[in-house]
Amino acid sequence: MSYKTFFTFAAGLNKTLKVPIGTKESIQNHIDWIESTLNIEREKYLENPAHWKYNDFLNIKDDILCDAAEKHNDWVRWIYDGLADWSNKEPDICEEITNEDFQGFLPALSFIKVKSERWNGEYYTKRMEALYEVMRGRENEGISFDAKKLTEKQAAQVIILFSEFLDHEDRRLDVPKDCDYLASSYDGGYEWCEKCGAITYEHSLNCRKRGCPLQKQYKEENAD
Repeated sequence: MSYKTFFTFAAGLNKTLKVPIGTKESIQNHIDWIESTLNIEREKYLENPAHWKYNDFLNIKDDILCDAAEKHNDWVRWIYDGLADWSNKEPDICEEITNEDFQGFLPALSFIKVKSERWNGEYYTKRMEALYEVMRGRENEGISFDAKKLTEKQAAQVIILFSEFLDHEDRRLDVPKDCDYLASSYDGGYEWCEKCGAITYEHSLNCRKRGCPLQKQYKEENAD
């Protein structure tokens, strides 16, 4: 697999960057929020750039950590994509980010990793959805598949294989019949049929498999 480089600006800015008005305030607001939410502190050694102090987040509840990490990591990808775009094309209405400004932002422009044993159901689902997209040949979260893309069934089997170790909340992710996305029986994303396997309600109504028990059940319910 290949990973997109999000750290083109990791050493700082070599020139003042013009960005849409409000960007600096938006960046600072996010940084204040994530550092406050996860009790993140900064440290600096001699003349080296400041960075986030090591934090195992043991004093943070799993649900809060997973939610904050998901939002922050999405934000980091968005910021780096934005910086790349703005460095190539100046916005019409803009303000400036100097290298001094950027050095203050830099410690927060890193991804937060959550240990798999702390994943909640939502975080697990997001990670597997991203992995499924990559295995199907579609870049996701900056990750792309360097091998021949897997079929829907093959990619689903990989997800199911990982579920024994990662699915702590029994989300039971699978790819419904004739679909190309992950769904969960936890929230009604699919039903399980003894003949068809994972299948959505809509697909079960038009199932071509002879004697499909779900199709029979739903037709009887609709007839009532």
